Amino acid sequence: MSNPQQLPIYLKLYQLIKYLYARKKNFPKEYKYTLGEEIISLSWKCIDLFLEANALTNKEKNLKINELSNVFDKLKLRLRMSQEIGLVSEKQFVHIQEQFIRETGTMIGGWQKWSNNRK
Repeated sequence: MSNPQQLPIYLKLYQLIKYLYARKKNFPKEYKYTLGEEIISLSWKCIDLFLEANALTNKEKNLKINELSNVFDKLKLRLRMSQEIGLVSEKQFVHIQEQFIRETGTMIGGWQKWSNNRK
């Protein structure tokens, strides 16, 4: 097992969490403690699932990686909703997509494919 703090998925998720905290503080009160908290919570859940999967043996990783993928999809949906209702600007949403979501999703998908081939 590698040091998780040096792995690209961990780094991207960690940077995403920091970025999202900065955005959430500007949410209107009616969304800050609902959608904003859910976005932050799902982000933390993603990094927790990554750490849990990384600690498992190769044969045991599959279920955790699939769970990570599902939670990441939920996070993406809520981020899109936050942009569509005006909580996150188009520019911020594009930044999130380009800097975090696209690459992290690709890495999770690759990890998922690898683990499915190991079953």
